[in-house]
Amino acid sequence: MKNYPKKLEVVFKIVVLLCIVAISVFLVLLYRKVEKLKSGADTSAKTVSSPPQAIKDTQNIDVCGEECKSQISKEVSKAMATISGTTKKETVYQPSPASSQSKITYIPISGSMTTTSMEWADAPGTDIYIDMAKDYGKVSWVDWEAVLKVAYGNGQAFARLYDVTHNIGVNGSEVSAKSATSTQAASSGNMSFWAGRNLYRVQLKSLNSYEVTFSGGRIKITH
Repeated sequence: MKNYPKKLEVVFKIVVLLCIVAISVFLVLLYRKVEKLKSGADTSAKTVSSPPQAIKDTQNIDVCGEECKSQISKEVSKAMATISGTTKKETVYQPSPASSQSKITYIPISGSMTTTSMEWADAPGTDIYIDMAKDYGKVSWVDWEAVLKVAYGNGQAFARLYDVTHNIGVNGSEVSAKSATSTQAASSGNMSFWAGRNLYRVQLKSLNSYEVTFSGGRIKITH
């Protein structure tokens, strides 16, 4: 019987210890539950508040986009108006004082020639001296016209102006008439003459040795 108090004391201590452990476990579980609920509440709050923020940001982007589009539209309209105005100015023709006062002078070229040569041959009686700058001042355009014929309409006749002073064909002066049974006028484009007083002469040739004829011509000077 003397051992009972000791046994009771041991049992009491065990029970107290178990109660302490149980209370500790309960407190830990309770703490975790509270933290979980708190975390869930924060997450829920963030989830609820996120959409309005996202909507607000989206609205800001849309507003900025409209403003940018409006500004771009204004700038494009200004640019188009500028381009349109420039185009209209370029397409309106306004003769300059120089062009309205331009003169045209014709220099007749007499003489005639018939040949079957397939090389350039001089046309007699067609020599002429010209000093463009001295005789006609500021020249804007020079071309010439030759009257040609091909016998029986076979082949092709060629004519050009030859710069005798410099021993060279005048650049841009070559003209031709193909299968011309009757006389035909052939015109050149703009020609380039060397500066100074030079002697010019008509030259003629045939494409395939058929008879070709030069019957005269004229030089047209716009100045």
